[in-house]
Amino acid sequence: MVYGLSEVGNRGGFGHPNVLAPLLGGLALTAAFTVRSLRARHPLVDLRLSRQRSFAMSALLLFASGLDLFGSMLLLPLYYQQIRHDSVVVAGIMSIPQAIGTLPARLAGVLVDRLGPRPVVLAGVVAALGTVPFALDDGHTPIALPAVALVVRGAGLSTLNLAVLAGAFLGIAPVDVPHASSITRVAQQLGGAFGAAVLAVILQRQFATHPAAHPMAFAHTFWWALAFSAVAFVPALLLPRHKPAQA
Repeated sequence: MVYGLSEVGNRGGFGHPNVLAPLLGGLALTAAFTVRSLRARHPLVDLRLSRQRSFAMSALLLFASGLDLFGSMLLLPLYYQQIRHDSVVVAGIMSIPQAIGTLPARLAGVLVDRLGPRPVVLAGVVAALGTVPFALDDGHTPIALPAVALVVRGAGLSTLNLAVLAGAFLGIAPVDVPHASSITRVAQQLGGAFGAAVLAVILQRQFATHPAAHPMAFAHTFWWALAFSAVAFVPALLLPRHKPAQA
């Protein structure tokens, strides 16, 4: 499926056989794996855990956060090189503020213990609005603003991930913890793969639409990334509000 998405830009749309064949084949294989997992007595990955609302919503949130985090990791170095005209080394250095932003988010686990997962996750989603300055940048924004925005992004996404992981295991029986761990990790990795593929296609299409205006192409792509982050509000609102001790 990821390969099919990556071919959209090269083949001029979704109608090409090289796009449709892997996409439909991937969907069919995913459906077959899902049916097999739900029917098997001892499945490789027990997808029946998705019947628990908190776990299902947590898996969706991890998919969305992986999509935003890894998709943006593709966009940000390109943004610094093509819009800011920085070297590869400088583009790497400019990503450090996002890593710095993850440090205070380590308190998220303590907050989940006290408040429950929903308010902590919602705070993380709101903090992911650090993408907005990149969507508004026309290439002349002071360099300090993107750096501060990356700190906010790092804090928001890290808080969201830790809070969701803590909330995912509420009510999970000890015997099901290995399956839950596998599903949450796979959900985030799949979200990252899809995020990179989808945002790459969007950016490529934007370059084709605005060949002489790269800042506009990046701005529109960052708005798409922000829209994907906004989708995470829906499963976040369905997470439990109670503290883990009350679960």
